[in-house]
Amino acid sequence: MNLSDEQSIVSLMKENSLHAYLATCDGDQPRVRPVSPIVEDNMSIWVTTYSTSRKVKQIRQNPRICLAFVEHPNGDKAAIVVGEAQMIPDIEEKRRVWKLATFDLSEHFPNGPDSDEFCLLRIFIKRIEWRDSWTGKARIYEPAQA
Repeated sequence: MNLSDEQSIVSLMKENSLHAYLATCDGDQPRVRPVSPIVEDNMSIWVTTYSTSRKVKQIRQNPRICLAFVEHPNGDKAAIVVGEAQMIPDIEEKRRVWKLATFDLSEHFPNGPDSDEFCLLRIFIKRIEWRDSWTGKARIYEPAQA
């Protein structure tokens, strides 16, 4: 995968972070909900949520997730992330990611990133299936193994 493709994927995810859907596992039943991921240029993906949410409970039981970014309104471009989610308890990391949000997290978490109710999830990418148009062929991105 070349750098241009990686930049295209990051751009697609950033531009459509308000039109993303996270799937978790609830036993043998998938559960999908809208989320607003925070995407960094280095492909780090973060999801903020309430520490008492059903998604956190589900991720504790099974960390495997699927996260779909879909271009609005027609879905021409899409990136489907397959991976795992992990809760990040580190307060410095929570504060850092809080500042990266392009929306006002304090609307949902008035006590800020230090509050017990604020949960930060990091999405570890196993693969991304993406396309830059309906007519374009779906492509696969797999990060280099560390």
